[in-house]
Amino acid sequence: MQTLSEFYRLMTNTGTLRRALVDSYLAGAGTREDVAGLRAALESLEALRGEDGACWFLTKRGGKPTSLRIDYETQELEKDLIFFEHGESSLVSYIAGRSSKLKLQVDAVKNLLSPVRNAAFITDRDGTVNNYCGRYRSSVQSAYNAIHLTRFARVRTNSAVILTSAPLENFGLLDLSVVPAQTFLMAGSKGREFRDVDGRKHSLPLESVKQERLDALNSRIIQLLESPEYEEFALIGSAVQFKLGQTTVARQDLHGSITAERSQGFLERIRALVSEVDPRGEVFRIEDTGYDIEIIATREEGDRDFNKGDGIVFVDRIAGLDMNGPTVVCGDTASDVPMVEAVSQTSSDLRVVFVTQSDELKKQVTELAAQSVFVDHPDALVIALGELGKE
Repeated sequence: MQTLSEFYRLMTNTGTLRRALVDSYLAGAGTREDVAGLRAALESLEALRGEDGACWFLTKRGGKPTSLRIDYETQELEKDLIFFEHGESSLVSYIAGRSSKLKLQVDAVKNLLSPVRNAAFITDRDGTVNNYCGRYRSSVQSAYNAIHLTRFARVRTNSAVILTSAPLENFGLLDLSVVPAQTFLMAGSKGREFRDVDGRKHSLPLESVKQERLDALNSRIIQLLESPEYEEFALIGSAVQFKLGQTTVARQDLHGSITAERSQGFLERIRALVSEVDPRGEVFRIEDTGYDIEIIATREEGDRDFNKGDGIVFVDRIAGLDMNGPTVVCGDTASDVPMVEAVSQTSSDLRVVFVTQSDELKKQVTELAAQSVFVDHPDALVIALGELGKE
């Protein structure tokens, strides 16, 4: 395994194995052969680590070498192996050994949600019910995670939604998820596009003029990233994500793989491309996070950007989530607060769990939902949901 493409292919293959493991486990069938495949994948990755814990890959055959940390990928594989080979309690003990507050926070979530039955369940993905990864393309959902979420969805909910800012597919939420089909409604692009539990796809398109501009911009970005000078930006962090109404391009990752000078230079190059396509700034707004360059199509009304609150309202209008009664909303950043706000307008029993240590974010959430609990890590939330799904 020498190139990033080969690394991503390996991770995609673990997704295939994990989907089979999840289906077999939930059906009470055997899992030995697929578990062996996960162990082989973990051993392949561990063999690539240098003394500093990083791995070196080529951007392509004959391309530039780049250094990556693969902690998420190896740790989630380790946790899956513990789950299947030693049992669920062993996995909880393993995670608790790394988080002294785990039991306390799991109990807090369970106490909040234990009265909930026949609820609408709406959650963000990354940082909320999925641990963060340095690269979106390799953030394949772990099998233990999918099993816990599925148990909760099947036992405690009438409707269950995973809603993310990332695209739905090519390469997006559907490619990375290993939950069984017909369990979760899967929504991408902040809810502008989704696949319902029956497999039908729906979208809220941009007006044609803006879509044409976005298509033209995306075409230029593809050409840029195919050049040797910029090809590595398509392979780090969030990579390039063509969403409905928005395009995201990574200029850095969590491990600082790109020098500050190159990262800044790439930002300026993207800004120049946007100016060429939208010289008057009438169609797009650029938001730079320091890691990602977000190119956002302004809303038709011109008042603000489309947010996850708008997305959940759209999903509800088409799919009918029944958010009037018990509703659970989970998130981890300010971008998830609009979901809480939207649901607070309809639900008679709103309960919220956020994965955050930010006092400011906690304040925003509790002002909207008095029944709120906060945890430090996604695993605390996921374990709690899985245990509630067994009751």
